[in-house]
Amino acid sequence: MYDHDPDEVRRLGWEEFIARQWESIFVGYRSAAGLRRTCRRWSDLLEAGLGCSQDTADLLVRAEILQRADRDLEGTRDPGDLLAGMDQVLADVRIDLLEMGEIPPEQLEGLLSGHARLRALARRLAFGPDAGDGPDSPDGPGIESNRVTPAG
Repeated sequence: MYDHDPDEVRRLGWEEFIARQWESIFVGYRSAAGLRRTCRRWSDLLEAGLGCSQDTADLLVRAEILQRADRDLEGTRDPGDLLAGMDQVLADVRIDLLEMGEIPPEQLEGLLSGHARLRALARRLAFGPDAGDGPDSPDGPGIESNRVTPAG
């Protein structure tokens, strides 16, 4: 991890750490934190959230943040649109996991399970308790009426 000690995840608990990291990414985009800092935040989120190595998290960040400038999350002004874009990053991470040849099949199952858990929590944080959380519901039901910004 870049900005956190693994003991911090254990001390705070997984959900609290993920909630804080998700909020940190959101606030970073809203305050122009810079690409390097944003990538480090995403990497820490993915490493803790998926239970993967820092190297794997970095590959995912490279694929979904650095090589996807078309997302323009840095330039997104509407908080709801930003949260939807962040959620799409997580949705696309699942595809990357499935396509990464570096991940042994016996490890992939655990990463996909971690991804489902991470995305479900992130969607609840971003869109409210009724947000869809599965890979088959990327937008979730009633997303427009359930948008909330992370607690600050």
